[in-house]
Amino acid sequence: MPRMNRRRFLQSGAAALLGLGIGLRGPLLKEACAQAFPVATTAARALADLRHRLNGTLMLPDDSGYSAASTPANGRYRNILPIAVARCADEADVVTCVQWCNENGVSPVARGGGHSYAGFSTTTGLLVDLRRLNAVHLDKKTGVAVAGGAALNNDFFVASEDGDWFLPGGTCLGVGVGGLCLGGGIGYNTHWAGLTCDRLTASRIVIASGAILDLDASNNSDLFWACRGGAGGSFGFNTQFTFDLVKVPITTIGWYRFEWRGADAAVAVLTAFDQMMQSAPAALNAVAMAQASAVGPDGPRAAIDVMSRGQYIGPFDELQELLRPLAKIGTLTMHTLEETRFWDTQRLIATAEPVIHAFGDISRYANKPIPDAVIAEMVDLLTTCPSRSDDNNGSIWSLGWVGGDVMNAIGRTETAYVHRGVTTLYRPTTVWSDDAPESVGNDLNAWSESIIDTLKPHTPEESYQNFPNRSLQNWQELYYAENFDRLVAIKTKYDPNNLFNNPQSIPIR
Repeated sequence: MPRMNRRRFLQSGAAALLGLGIGLRGPLLKEACAQAFPVATTAARALADLRHRLNGTLMLPDDSGYSAASTPANGRYRNILPIAVARCADEADVVTCVQWCNENGVSPVARGGGHSYAGFSTTTGLLVDLRRLNAVHLDKKTGVAVAGGAALNNDFFVASEDGDWFLPGGTCLGVGVGGLCLGGGIGYNTHWAGLTCDRLTASRIVIASGAILDLDASNNSDLFWACRGGAGGSFGFNTQFTFDLVKVPITTIGWYRFEWRGADAAVAVLTAFDQMMQSAPAALNAVAMAQASAVGPDGPRAAIDVMSRGQYIGPFDELQELLRPLAKIGTLTMHTLEETRFWDTQRLIATAEPVIHAFGDISRYANKPIPDAVIAEMVDLLTTCPSRSDDNNGSIWSLGWVGGDVMNAIGRTETAYVHRGVTTLYRPTTVWSDDAPESVGNDLNAWSESIIDTLKPHTPEESYQNFPNRSLQNWQELYYAENFDRLVAIKTKYDPNNLFNNPQSIPIR
């Protein structure tokens, strides 16, 4: 069945919406009505049919709540608008949406947290809003958690806070655990407790035919494999996830946050951190970051904010010893090093949902030390960052969560997440105000690509699929490496007509 884009769909019958109780007051539907075929009623009847079949709510562009429901967390893609938003009340509604999309040639896209860096939770087709499927049921005796497909980090946090069990997930409370897990799932507990997808034991998924499949190691095991690192948007809509959580440490742990100022400190910190992560024990879960800030009288090299922070799931004196190379660098503007409790640290790490802004990401895994001269070159580029305000800026992160014995205990092909045997993940990050001129974001993202170009000769061809970037030409290799061909075969088996697709979804043969 040929795919129908948003304009064709609305043109084919928007004029009939008035007669079906679907108003034409909004500018989007007025435009479609003006260009509609004079007697075609297919689109109008189809939308009315979908509204009638849903237990939940169907919102069109002029309906109250449509704007809030269709706006993604990443303001960069706020102008990509769906023909409608289906706010699903239950799993049956998800099936209905998939069946309706098959019947009408419309592409569906799921929305859970809506945080895709590349805007893959936006669409001009039907936006299937899963956010009511967010319940988390935790068995406090066994540590097994069963969660709806759109449960957020915050839902897991509330369900487990101050208890004996914990899911290694992300730090942003508004991010969906489903999307996090499907692409791997890294955060401040990955180094000692594994990826989010490493804790996944089962899932339920609505595939392209509309069928509901149970996935685990024994049932549809190929698709279960793909759902542990193959990313969302390719295989169907996961409506439920089951995780084996990890035991929370009962002893005190260590926490640190060090801060410095200036380009020289940035070079020294990123270099020392890179060296530290080559052999850091799994107990250390840490990051280092340098960010360009507003230029003052001392010039752009002085206007660099530098930070390293992390937790140590082990004896405090071991953390103190590990941090000696960092602690002796230059002049510390902040020095926090303390024993703390696990849940107190998680509350400190967790970040609330920010006001909608635009952001971009591009990443590169490293599996060996980066030469000192290359780190210095990256910091030189940081001093040339094209925007350097609180709202519009660039930063360089080294995420030391992604290697170590726990991560590497699982082989590169045992799950779809292939990036085992690495030491850190470099991540130039850009943010800009939602109302900034387009050139601000374009310039910042071109700058971030120059950071990656500097790293390329010294790193493997691997990038994190949960930090997708539309500019990557060889994303198939970067995200999936030797696992890509197997993912294509699984995609072709379960979605032979490519119903679920985006610019970087797994293709069919």
